[in-house]
Amino acid sequence: EGWAPAEQMDGVQALLEKLGCAWEASDPTEEEIPEVPVQLKNNWFTKPLNMVTEMYSLPAYNNVDPNPLMAPFFILFYGIMMADMGYGLLMFLAGTIVSRKYRPKGTMGHMMGLMQLCGVSTFIMGAITGGFFGDFLTQVVKITTGGDFALPALFTPLNDTLMILVGAMALGLVQIITGMAISFIRKLRAGQMLDAFFEEVTWWIVFLGIGLMAAGVTNIVLYAGLALIVIGPLVTGQGFGKIMGIFGSLYNHVTGYFGDILSYARLMALMLAGSVIAQVFNTLGAIPNNIIIFLIISLAGNALNFALNLLGCYVHDLRLQCLEYFGKFYEDGGRPFRPLAMETKYVDITK
Repeated sequence: EGWAPAEQMDGVQALLEKLGCAWEASDPTEEEIPEVPVQLKNNWFTKPLNMVTEMYSLPAYNNVDPNPLMAPFFILFYGIMMADMGYGLLMFLAGTIVSRKYRPKGTMGHMMGLMQLCGVSTFIMGAITGGFFGDFLTQVVKITTGGDFALPALFTPLNDTLMILVGAMALGLVQIITGMAISFIRKLRAGQMLDAFFEEVTWWIVFLGIGLMAAGVTNIVLYAGLALIVIGPLVTGQGFGKIMGIFGSLYNHVTGYFGDILSYARLMALMLAGSVIAQVFNTLGAIPNNIIIFLIISLAGNALNFALNLLGCYVHDLRLQCLEYFGKFYEDGGRPFRPLAMETKYVDITK
C-alpha cells in the first residue's frame, strides 16, 4: 500500500502496467483522511514559504495550502520592518549568489529563495522611506563636500511615526479579515452556516460599524453588529450556555481581534528601531569628520544592525503569520508526503 498524488496517477499507471503489476487505486475514505500525507503545491513565488510552513506545521489534509495565502503578507511585512535599500540589496545578492553557486536543497534552498524575495521587498520599502544604510549617503556627502544631501522619500520613520503606526495596524486588519474570509468559506463548504454568520459576518459588521462611527457617518451599523453578538450565542447555545456565551463571545473576540490588530504595531517599531540604530552609528562615525574613521564605524555598526534585524524581522514576521493569521483558519497536523526516491547529496537525478 502507498499514496500517490491524484495528478500523477497516469504516470503511476503507466509504470505499473509496464512492469506487469496487478494494482488497484482508490480515493481515501473519511476514516483514512487523518493518515493521508500532505504535499504542498508551489510555484517560484510560494515555494520559499515552505520553510515557514514546515517550521510551524504542515496543514491537515482537508485544510488549505497556506503558502499562497501567506506569501504576499510575509514578504511585504518583512520589507516594511527592514526598510533599507542597502540591506535589501545585500539580502538579494546573498540569496542569489548562494543559490546559483551552491544550489542548496531543502530548508537551505527555501531560505535563500525567501531571502531574495524579502530582499526585493526591503529594497522597495527602503526606496520609499529614503534609507540606504540609514543616512549613510547623507553623512558621506557632508564629510567629503560639506554639502547637504538626502535621498527622496515619500515618508520617513522618524518624521511620520504615527502615520506608519496607523498604516501598520490597517495592514493588520486587512490580514485578519483575509483570515476570517478563508474561515468563512471553509465553514460554508462544511455546511456550518450559522457558525460562519455569527463568527465572521457579525464581526465584519462590527468592524464596519466602528469605521462608520469614527468617520461620523452613522452609528446604526455598529448597533446592528452588537445586537448580532448578543443574538449569536442565544441561537447557537443551549441552556445556561446561552447567557455565558454572550460574555464569552464579547471577551474572546474583543480581546482577540483588537489585541491581534495592535500586534501589528511591531511593523512600525522594527522599522523605526532599524532606522534609528543605523543613523546612530552613522552619526558616531561622522563626529571625527574623517571619511576613513566614518567608514569603519558606520560599516561595523550597520553590519551589526543588519545581522540583528535579519533575524529579528523574521521572528516577528513569523509570529504575525502563525498566531494572528493562522489562528483564524489554519488546522495543522499534516505529515509530509515522502515518496520513494533516490536521496543524493552532490547530484540531482531528473527524469
